[in-house]
Amino acid sequence: MLGSRPKMPLSSKSSRRRRRVKQGHAKAIPANPFVGLLASVKRDIDLRLETFFADKLAQVAPHGPEVAAMVASAARLGLLGGKRLRPTLLVAGYRVVAPAGDLEPALDAGLALELLHTYLLVHDDWMDGDALRRGGPTVHAELSKRFKSARLGEVTAILAGDFVLALATEVMGRVRAPAARSPLLLEAFATMQIDAILGQVLDVASKDHEPEAMYALKTGSYTVRGPLRLGALLGGAKPSTLRALDAYAAPVGIAFQLADDLLSAFGNPEVTGKALGNDLRAGKRTPLALDALRRARGREKRVLTDGFGNARASAAQIKRALAVLERTGARERTEQRIEELLGQGLAALEGGVTRQARELLEGAALALTSRRV
Repeated sequence: MLGSRPKMPLSSKSSRRRRRVKQGHAKAIPANPFVGLLASVKRDIDLRLETFFADKLAQVAPHGPEVAAMVASAARLGLLGGKRLRPTLLVAGYRVVAPAGDLEPALDAGLALELLHTYLLVHDDWMDGDALRRGGPTVHAELSKRFKSARLGEVTAILAGDFVLALATEVMGRVRAPAARSPLLLEAFATMQIDAILGQVLDVASKDHEPEAMYALKTGSYTVRGPLRLGALLGGAKPSTLRALDAYAAPVGIAFQLADDLLSAFGNPEVTGKALGNDLRAGKRTPLALDALRRARGREKRVLTDGFGNARASAAQIKRALAVLERTGARERTEQRIEELLGQGLAALEGGVTRQARELLEGAALALTSRRV
């Protein structure tokens, strides 16, 4: 983690900062080219995923109902409500260097990215102990119910993730590209996975890591930087273009995760598909939470710590803790940090890409962090 992400009100200062047209003026707001591209790519990827999983389910059916249940659960997650951000960023990276090129190879690579994303979600949900994803049961929760055993459900979910990763590698290996580019594509695809895994280790096992450094690995690698680089490599990008895209993607990837932290804290559970204050309840060391924990005093400190990392916290406790995030200014400072990172990312594009490509990437940055998607 653009179609389905819910709108979230910004703080008053941030809202004023983002307003592009002054009140009283009838000037039209330009359409975001990335959002238009997203709608097109999402339709294509959804259809490809549906066909792909139907074929795989037919192939594994002879192996019995247990195998079929594993694949069906992973397929359900992959098909359920995904925004298809990563394939669209891959297509955007391709369009930066090949504005008139055939999109079929990029869309094939986009399918591989969505499969990779599904694998990471399956394992991430199990590690976090989450029961909901995209408004439905997580794979380990669904399989635990199916097999009437929590342990068997969890083991089978891990295998489901492994299975989908193998499918992603299979699809990526078949992407049509000039022979000289294929090794570069596979290397970039593997690097995304390595970075995401390293970031996850920091997330779950380290108490001393710097959150933004972890975000750069865990989220930025396979959400922004990796997809853009894959698309650009597929299109035959020059080293200078790759450097500009990497410099843009690094801060934008972090900004995306910070926006997701805000969404997790303040978004509507009926729309996000996750419980209210999910990250807070899990005790995740997000910059948002750490900022508030450092600044809260007295009763506010107690209210926040009562909810933070407390799996048994009531909804009322979580709501009170979230209110502290507002009163300490942690929310507004997170929004300000997002704006700062966006500025860094957009500045990195100067002179590195065409004007049309810059407009597309500016649209991507705004869409990724607007919390309207």
